[in-house]
Amino acid sequence: MAVPMKLSFTTLGCPHWDLNKIIENAARMGFDAVDFRGLLEDIDITRRPEFTMDLNRTRRLFADYGVAVSGIAISARFAVVDPSERMEQFDEARRNMALAAELDAPVVRIYGGRIPKGYDAETIMPFIVRNLQEIGDEAEDYDVTLALETHDDWVDSSLCARLMREVNHKRVRILWDLHHPYRMKGEPPEITYNNLAPYIVSIHVKDSIVDNNGNVRYVLLGEGTVPLKKMLNMLIEGGYEGYAILEWEKRWHPDLLDPEIVFPQYVQKMHEWLGEHIRRDRFAK
Repeated sequence: MAVPMKLSFTTLGCPHWDLNKIIENAARMGFDAVDFRGLLEDIDITRRPEFTMDLNRTRRLFADYGVAVSGIAISARFAVVDPSERMEQFDEARRNMALAAELDAPVVRIYGGRIPKGYDAETIMPFIVRNLQEIGDEAEDYDVTLALETHDDWVDSSLCARLMREVNHKRVRILWDLHHPYRMKGEPPEITYNNLAPYIVSIHVKDSIVDNNGNVRYVLLGEGTVPLKKMLNMLIEGGYEGYAILEWEKRWHPDLLDPEIVFPQYVQKMHEWLGEHIRRDRFAK
C-alpha cells in the first residue's frame, strides 16, 4: 500500500525569513516539515542562537505548529583525501548530526563533492568508501541517516549505486535530486530510479527549462521539462516513505521568484499531480 507523501521545503528558498516566519508559513501553506539549509545570513545553523541557547524554544515552536524538521542539509563532502580537509568534513557532520538528533530530524544531507585533482572515480572510491563507513558508524550513535545527494561528480546514478554497495552501511543512503541526473546527465528517470531505489531516503524536487543559450533556468513546478510527475509516481509505487522537499535555490540565485509565490504553488501542484497520495490534512486552505 502506498504511503502518503509528505511535503517539505528547504530554507534555501526563503533566505530572508526568520525562524518564526519559516514555521508559521510552513503550517499555513500546507507543508508537513521544513528542511534546513541555512537561516538568514548563516549557512551553518549550528552556530545560530535558535539552535544553541534557544534550542528548547525552537523545539516548542515546531511542536506548537505541528511542523516537523525533515532534515538538515550541510556542505560536508566525503570524496576527500587530505587529512585536515577530512577532519573538517567530519566535524561539520558531527555538529549537524547532534543537532538533527535534538530536532528529531531523520536525515542529514551530505555531498560526495568534486573528485580531487589527480584522482578519478575509480581511484577515489576507496577513500570515499572508508570516509562514509566511518561517519556512518557515528550516525548510528545519533540515530540519523546520512543522505548523499546526486550532485557534483556524483550525479551518475550507476556510480552512486556502486558507491552504496561498497559502503554497505544502513546509515548511509541517497538523496535523489530529481533534477540533476536528468538535466545534467540526460539519464532517463527509469534508469535513475532502478539504480537508486534501494537507497533513496530523501528527494529534492525542482523544475527547469534549458533556454536558447543552453542555460538551465529554474521555473515553477510543472512549467519546466523535467518529468517530475513520472518520477514522483515511480517513488510512490515503490513505497517511498520520505519527504518530497522543494529545493528553490533563491539563496544562490536572488533573481528567482519569491517564496510567497513559489511555496504555495508547489503545494497546490503536488496535490494536483498526486491527489490521494499526498497527505491531505495539511492542505493549505
